[in-house]
Amino acid sequence: MQKLPLTLVLSASLVVAISACSTTPVTPKNVLRDAVLNSHVAVTPIAKPAELSERTKAQAVGNFVVASVVSSAVGSSAGAVNAQQMQANMQIMQSFNQNLQQALPDSYVVAAGKGADLALAKKLSNYLTTKAQPSTPNNRELSIAVNTPLWELGYVSFLTSQDYALNYHLQVSVLEQKEGKLHALKTVSCANSAKNKMPLEQWKAENYKAVDINAEVIVNECFNRFLAETGLN
Repeated sequence: MQKLPLTLVLSASLVVAISACSTTPVTPKNVLRDAVLNSHVAVTPIAKPAELSERTKAQAVGNFVVASVVSSAVGSSAGAVNAQQMQANMQIMQSFNQNLQQALPDSYVVAAGKGADLALAKKLSNYLTTKAQPSTPNNRELSIAVNTPLWELGYVSFLTSQDYALNYHLQVSVLEQKEGKLHALKTVSCANSAKNKMPLEQWKAENYKAVDINAEVIVNECFNRFLAETGLN
């Protein structure tokens, strides 16, 4: 049997060691369930509920026009006397255009349709209240936090559809206070788009009634996923 070069063996061992160190420890479901049920647990209050943002086609077009005009002005301000300089100016314009479009906001916040994270936090708090024990066997302090990285109405396709989707990303984390720092024991993510797709005007009708209806479904699905992944169901 042919022996592998020592350098190759060491490289393979190093890769395995790095992979092992970078892997986040996973709290077993039964351990997590016992921790939640036998500790002091509080749902972190949400001071400012997530507000619905709208990522519209009109705004995308506006951002493109603004970026094109500004980048063209920047490019034209640099005089070119030969083909090489013209090519350099074109590259400057393209780079500036891309950077400017990334810097421009691609959505804006609206007043209605907010509170999905607040509803989920309330649902979790009510559930934990029914599971609370008269006294907890240990003195562990746990908290459950709800975050909303994404809550928006965004266009499905710029050219082929007039429909908009309710895109969402909700996170529920079980946290423990240790040595003055919060450590996540478990984070459950709910990220997807609502099943219903419709023109923006229909989403906005009756003070975003369709958003509220779909939000209720999303909150229930995320709540049930959290219970399932933590063994609390």
